[in-house]
Amino acid sequence: PPLRLVERRRNEDWDVRFLLHNDNYFVSMQNMWTDMRNNLASRSDFELQPLPLLHTRALENARSADPVFDVVSLNMPWLGEFAEAGLLRPLDDFISRGNIQALDFHPSVWSTGTWNGRQYGIPIYCTAEALLARRDLFEEAGLAYPKRFADVLEAGRALHRPAKGLYGISWNGARGMPVASTFMFLMGCCGKPIIGAAGRAESFSPQAGTDVAETVNIDTPSGAAVLDYLHQLIEISPPGVLEADWNAALRTFLTGAAAMSYCWTMRAARCEYDLQSAVKRKVEYLPQPAGPNGQQVTPLGGFVLTLPASLSPDRAALAFEAIEWMASREAMKEHVKNGYPVSPRFSVSADPEAAATSPIVRFVDKLARRDMLHSWQRPPIPAYRAIEESIGEHVHRALCGEIADKAALSLIQETVERLLRESAREAQGVPG
Repeated sequence: PPLRLVERRRNEDWDVRFLLHNDNYFVSMQNMWTDMRNNLASRSDFELQPLPLLHTRALENARSADPVFDVVSLNMPWLGEFAEAGLLRPLDDFISRGNIQALDFHPSVWSTGTWNGRQYGIPIYCTAEALLARRDLFEEAGLAYPKRFADVLEAGRALHRPAKGLYGISWNGARGMPVASTFMFLMGCCGKPIIGAAGRAESFSPQAGTDVAETVNIDTPSGAAVLDYLHQLIEISPPGVLEADWNAALRTFLTGAAAMSYCWTMRAARCEYDLQSAVKRKVEYLPQPAGPNGQQVTPLGGFVLTLPASLSPDRAALAFEAIEWMASREAMKEHVKNGYPVSPRFSVSADPEAAATSPIVRFVDKLARRDMLHSWQRPPIPAYRAIEESIGEHVHRALCGEIADKAALSLIQETVERLLRESAREAQGVPG
């Protein structure tokens, strides 16, 4: 543990306070800090919130002249909103004097904490959304693992046996953030981000900000192909899939009721470690299958640790020491050894002891080394959350049959274009 933090807590009764996401990884981190042997914090120094409330609390904290929380975890796509508004403290000076080395992180992972050439966040964990397939069912049916959308549909139809309680696939179809993420990720599999130069998904840089000249790719053949694919997935999905969030979709697969599932690797760790898992050692972890005119690319997600801009220099220095320890090779290795396949560091993923703990660690490391992990599917621009809200609303309405697919795509396209124009005017200081 960081000696200055231990001494400061012992001598001055001073604690670092954390605002974190309420997932298993951060709960385990809370336990690590409050462990009696470390005596680094009390449980009251941690506030863990679900994503929507985490954003609200992070914004309130960052806007305060005297922040309650020293270390704040941000969902990777939120970085642009906070950094562009001047709410985060740049970390470059701390990094240059500290022990965190950018080269130990995959470039795609390290860039999730970067905005306009400056580092505002340290990746604390990364997770990839993969396609999970029941190895035993595929082998029994003599099916190849899917590499394209059409393969997913073919395998799903072959294994879909609702009368026996087995469905072809589970996925995140709930209104709002779950189905919005699903749509953006599948757009990426079709070779396009939601924003970027047509036909060149890699051309959109998160640092491109809100350039209104960027192409919006929603109301395109790729957008139509994704909606058509989702309509067909519904036919081989469990009842209520359009109300299924990440937990519900995983629960269906975990209990043995689905042959496949789109799932974050962070959550998929339960397949191997949950005592109630019916699929332990029966899962094949696969890159996301490609869509029309696309290729197999796997979405990258996770959280970065940040410091509010209004922290005093003394608090900021000690808080960064906390981040250094949380993101250290040793701390991450302990998490990986205990079942969390989330390390963004090459040195940890390549560690034989860590890699041996889970097939997911080896899977994600292989994707990283083959350059198949990407974060451009969810551009971390200031307007991201408003864009996500529009996608989550209108895509869900289309899948429920409330509006036509073409109408949904057109509404989202118009909304995204308007949001980008507004963001561009704000960046230039032009009144709306």
